[in-house]
Amino acid sequence: MKSRNVIPVSVAAFLGLCLLAVAATLGYYFLRSRSECTVVLDEDTLNRLRLSMDQSVGMQPGTTHAFSLGVLECCYSFVPVEACATWSVHPAEGASIDPDTGLLTVDPTTPSGSVFTVSADVENGRRVVSVEVHVFTPQDNPLVGIWKEEAQFACGTGEEAAPEKPIRELRFQADGSFSVTWTPFEVYKDYWGTYTYDLEQGTLELGITGGNYIPDDVDGSGLFSLDEQGRLILRDMWLGSPHEGTGPANCGHRFARPR
Repeated sequence: MKSRNVIPVSVAAFLGLCLLAVAATLGYYFLRSRSECTVVLDEDTLNRLRLSMDQSVGMQPGTTHAFSLGVLECCYSFVPVEACATWSVHPAEGASIDPDTGLLTVDPTTPSGSVFTVSADVENGRRVVSVEVHVFTPQDNPLVGIWKEEAQFACGTGEEAAPEKPIRELRFQADGSFSVTWTPFEVYKDYWGTYTYDLEQGTLELGITGGNYIPDDVDGSGLFSLDEQGRLILRDMWLGSPHEGTGPANCGHRFARPR
């Protein structure tokens, strides 16, 4: 009969106790680190907390973003706020977040168009602050970003013309929103709305939902393309005449990304 190596019961019990002790110690320090956060925010700061200056955040697959809690201060400044918070992301497939630091990582294989919700549980449920993260790729959405107007195209002839007053910020976000601003200042925008596009057809539709100045001659339906230099070409559409402008309405624009 072959002999077997058998650990005596007393030794097994001793090892079990050691493991329990280690687990208890780790748990103690984990809870201790959590409980040592003694920051208590006042109601005003708590209610003003946000995770971004914008309503949403755009990210590409394989990238990271360090989220933080903060408030908007006059007049266009995101001021970080020290707070006790636990971070989470939903859904959990395709992205992960450090529960202590708020560092979000989007998996390299996460498809364009995916949407995640990042949340910060402040002071153990006192308030939960959230923001949406929209995943995109330049191939699937080449519009995302900020563009500056360089030229316009005359109706009928298509000849290039210099803008009377160039649009200095045409902004497309990954969440499907856009804004147009001739003279950016702090949080000011002339008008804004939503956009839809078709890569195969090269069509672009802008739907205005609000604004401080909305030109009467906007034609938000037309064609878009990118030239060899990566500039955005808009044809058969017009983003409107500037405030107190005297020039004619044209039928297209050329934009470039600011350097």
